[in-house]
Amino acid sequence: MKNKLLIFAWVFVGILGAGMAQEKNVRKAKNLLNRPDPVAAAALIDEAVQNPETSASFDAWWTRGKVYIAIAQNPLFARSFTNPADVAKESLEKAMQLDPGKALMMRQDLLNLAGLFYDQGANAFGEKAYSEALVDFEKSAQISQMEGIYDTNAVFNAALCAFNAEGELETSIKYFKEVVDAGWNNATACIYLAEAYLMNEQNAEAQATMDAGLQKFPEDKNVYLSASSIYIRTGENEKASTILNAALIKWASDPTFQRYLGVSYQNEGKEAEAESAFKNAIELNPDYMDAYIDLGNLYVQKGNRLSTEANELPYEETEKYEALTAQAKEAFGMAVPYLEKILVQDPNNLSVLQIMREIYVRVGDMAKANELKAKIDELTGEGTGAAE
Repeated sequence: MKNKLLIFAWVFVGILGAGMAQEKNVRKAKNLLNRPDPVAAAALIDEAVQNPETSASFDAWWTRGKVYIAIAQNPLFARSFTNPADVAKESLEKAMQLDPGKALMMRQDLLNLAGLFYDQGANAFGEKAYSEALVDFEKSAQISQMEGIYDTNAVFNAALCAFNAEGELETSIKYFKEVVDAGWNNATACIYLAEAYLMNEQNAEAQATMDAGLQKFPEDKNVYLSASSIYIRTGENEKASTILNAALIKWASDPTFQRYLGVSYQNEGKEAEAESAFKNAIELNPDYMDAYIDLGNLYVQKGNRLSTEANELPYEETEKYEALTAQAKEAFGMAVPYLEKILVQDPNNLSVLQIMREIYVRVGDMAKANELKAKIDELTGEGTGAAE
């Protein structure tokens, strides 16, 4: 009996000693963290949380979270570990599960971890690793939410990452809508939400979002531009023109509004109004190349329309045919100086060169048409030959 008691005593001492050793590892890990030496601390604390005697210890898991936050914050340490921020998150969540009453003690560590994931997300976004950045911003927002903080920036950035990531359009809509519904006083979220809706073929939602944006941000130029663009792209040009004319009352000297107005008028078939708007844009900004392209394109389309009308006339209506043909040539000729202006800035603009060549063919200036064809062939690497 005495021997049995002696054996039990030794077993008890062995168990007690193992438990005390692991508690000692927890204390050592804390001390190493304070030096700091988080790499050595990680080895000790990993052993402690795996040991049955301390695997259910709040202090052990909390310490592990602190250790891995320190590792993740230092690139020199972090390179030796796999996803240390995730290990820190897992550890702090485990500690909270073990003793929810001590959650307040961990608040600063959790906020530090949220900031860490935010920084990781920003770095990944900068490297265009949008899916990876999305996950990091989601984790940052989630941890902040655990602490009763709605981090609008983290949620918005998650939405932006999803917007740029492959196959995450629905996710971007979810987060942009969340930010907008939360009342964030930033028009950018509203604009992106409308764009995401449009990309997702939810035209009515895109329009409604921009209507709400116009109400909430009546002095924001970008909201007017985005709203008009949404309506132009969804085929409601009259509504777009209304928005743009309202904008021009506030920002009469803004050439972009004039150009957009020209586009909406052109889509409505209002050639004269479109021409006036494009010219106004160029007058306000003589270097506005997009407006030159639009105006040149307007004249080309007008020339094509008149040519088509002429060719569809009965054979006997010679006089009317000649009149329409002359008007078409005049329209083509009016496009030339605006397209040439673009070539001064960008002499190798292939699309403009091709349009110009077509114009010269239409007006019968084959010498210039062949000259441009040679230039086009040189740029495209194709063979040379006379214009057809």
